[in-house]
Formats: sequence, C-alpha cells, structure tokens
Amino acid sequence: MFEDDDDDAQFEGQLQGDLALFESFLSGNTLGFIDSDRMEALIDHYFSEGDFIKAKRAAEIADANFSYNPVFKLRIAQSLSGLKSYADAITLLATLEQTGLPQFEVWVTYGTIFSEMGDFSSAIHYLSMALPLADEPDQIEIYLDISFAYQKLKDMDASIEVLSKGLEKNPNSESMLYELAFTFDRVGRYQDSIHTYERYLEENPYANMAWYNLGNAYSKLEDFDKAIWAYDYSILIFDEFAPSHFNMGNAYLSLGKYFQAIERFKTVLSLEGDDPMALCYLGEAHEQLKEYDIALNYYRLSLELDPSIYEAWLGIGIITDIQGKTKEAIAIIQKALSCDPLNASVNLVLANAYHKVDNLDQARYYFGQALELDWEDEEILRDYVFFLLEQGPIQALELLEDFQMELANNPEYLLLFTHTLVHLNRMPEAILLFSSLVALSREQAQYLLDWNPALQSHKDFVTLFHE
Repeated sequence: MFEDDDDDAQFEGQLQGDLALFESFLSGNTLGFIDSDRMEALIDHYFSEGDFIKAKRAAEIADANFSYNPVFKLRIAQSLSGLKSYADAITLLATLEQTGLPQFEVWVTYGTIFSEMGDFSSAIHYLSMALPLADEPDQIEIYLDISFAYQKLKDMDASIEVLSKGLEKNPNSESMLYELAFTFDRVGRYQDSIHTYERYLEENPYANMAWYNLGNAYSKLEDFDKAIWAYDYSILIFDEFAPSHFNMGNAYLSLGKYFQAIERFKTVLSLEGDDPMALCYLGEAHEQLKEYDIALNYYRLSLELDPSIYEAWLGIGIITDIQGKTKEAIAIIQKALSCDPLNASVNLVLANAYHKVDNLDQARYYFGQALELDWEDEEILRDYVFFLLEQGPIQALELLEDFQMELANNPEYLLLFTHTLVHLNRMPEAILLFSSLVALSREQAQYLLDWNPALQSHKDFVTLFHE
C-alpha cells in the first residue's frame, strides 16, 4: 500500500517537473529529453485540462522523436478534433488504420470525432465496431456513448435497447442502470423507470438522487403517497436537498394535505431564500384553506420576484372572483393567459369568468380555446357542454357530433352525449347510450341520474341501471 503511495507521489512529481520543462520550452527555452511514456503523460494532462493547443504541440514533438510509436499521431488527431479541425483529424486518422495501433483506439477516436461533428449515425457505426474490443470500464462508456448518439437521433427505443444490452453484460454498472431509468422517464415509461430505480436502490440505498427521481416517477403516475415515501428517503439522506422538499410539497398539495404542503414549501424558503415558485404554491395551499388574505400575500411576493408566473396571476384572479369582483378578476386572469397562452386550464377559468358576467361570446371563445388545447380534459368538456346546453341543446349536440373523433378519448364524452339527448327528449337514443354507459361505468351513469332527477323514476333508465 505504501509503495503505491510512493509511486503515485513520484509520478506526480515527475509530471510537474515535465510540465515546467515543457512550459519553459514554449517560452523559447530548450526542452531537453523527455522519454516516450512521460510525453504521453504530459499530453494526457493537457487533454484533461482541455488545452488542445498544447496537447497538439506536445504530440507533434513526441511524434518527431518517437516516430515508431503511432500513438502520438493518434494524439495529434485527437487534438485536432478537440480544436474542431475535424477534416484534418479524420485524414490523419485514416493513415493509422494499417499501423500497429490497437484498432480499438482508432474506432473510438472515429466515433468521438463523428459525435462531435454531429454525425451520430457514423459515430454509432464506429463505436459499435469498438465495442467487442473494449474491456469492461471502456465497454460501459461506449454503451453510454452509443445510447447518447441514439438519443440525439431521437431514437429513444434504440437508446433503451443499447442500455439494456449493456446492463446484461455489465449488471453492476450503476451509471448505465441510472441512465436507463432516466431514459425511461424521458419517454414517459414511468413504471419501467420505477422498476429500474428500485433495482438501482437495492445496491445503492443511500443514493439521494435516485430516491428523488423515483419520487418524480411516482408523481408523474399520480401515485402521490408513494412519491412522498420516496422523497422522504431522499430527505433522510440529504435533508437540505430543496428539490425533494419542493416536490414533496406539490405531492401533499395534490392530495389535499395543505398543512403538510405549507411546511415543505417553507422549508424550501429556509434553504433557498425567496423562491418564487415556492411562494406561489404556498399561496395555493392557503387559497385551498380559504385563507385568502395570506394566499394573496404569497402570490404577490411570488410575482415581485418573477412576474411571468401564470399560476400566481391565476390564483389572484380566482380569489378576486370569489370575493365578488369578477370583472376585475377577468383582467387579472388575462395576465395569467398572457404568460402562458397555450394553457388549457387558464382558458377554462377565463371562459367561466366571462360566463359569470354574461359575456357569452367571449365565454364561448375561451371554452373553445380550452377544449382545442386539451380534448381529453373532462372538466373542460363538461363545463363547455353545460354552457352550450344553457344556450340550446342543439348547440351542445353539434359540438359533440362535429368533434366526435377528437372527443372520443374523453371519458366524459358518452355521459355528456347521453345527457344532451335527454335534454332534446330523444329518449330511445338516450336509453341506448345509457346502457353502454352503465356497462362502462356505473359511477358515470349515476351522474346522469343525478343531473336528471326525472330519470330516477323512468322505468327504462332504472331497469338498466340496476341490471
């Protein structure tokens, strides 16, 4: 053990001496003799520093003095690549393919150069040629590089396949396991991401970021209890990791646990200072608790730091509407919309506000905008259909028929179609659709009976509901 320490100290001392000599040479002094191994160490040092000009100069001197060793021409090619002289690097590299240089070095360098050039298909070709020649540490890096190249080509399935193959050959690779989980997350395969993080955590139970990302995956599946469990482990490992506190606060907010959410967002403020999003969500939590003055204060503090946070403008607008000042609220909600014009929820809130002040044209416009932005949102479709039913059931029916293809994936569609037919007194068609509705969801069918109390004594509807 002590001999290794002595060797490391001796190597470092020698390297520092050679660096001093080389720097002096660049200033016009004589270099003297530095042997082949020491020159290679010198070049590697400059590579690690990202100083490709000095690396190239050292490689050229070494190549002149040790021309029998092709590794120095390879280092010149790598230096040229670092200097973005890609054509010169490739030309020089082509002369090395028939030398005694290990093919692995050549293929990896080709792959690296093409990757830096943005030619990811060629990079994949050469890195794949290098893969069978690599030892385990290099093999892991190459699998990661190939995966990255596929991601740049927008071929996420191929990236996942490469990482999966890499893990089969290197099952203990933390970096590949972690990258695979992250890639699953990016393509929305959250359950696969969860399984991969869990596998990673079996071997690395104190990995704070893995617990944090596991919590994020659960959050995206709206399994907020599990998300909180994962964030809690992240915080146990590193209690000053603000993102875990912040996302745990959001999870509590989604579960309606507002006091716990407030505690987490205040922790974020204690760790990060005045964070505008934490202040905004504190406002939302207090709004849900009907503590409107406190909520308004937090929303305004948030906007002082970042006037573009639409959630804060929206929160102020909603509270202003609740306080009976709907026309004033509309102007505030418009500010929220200007911050995020493509937000379906903001368009919906604005539509309902215009409806409330009987500005029916504007209400219709913003309902339409909201639905166009998110055809699958149940609340948007329901509010819009109920609005149209007030204007006349034919208008509601026209919407549901005209956009049947777009609305077919909305779970509310069949319920609202049936409800509209009842309003039009087209009972045979309504009864037929109601039977389908009962088969799909008795809960949805119950809504129809609640909205139309007269149906609760209608023989056909009652019979179908209780079958």
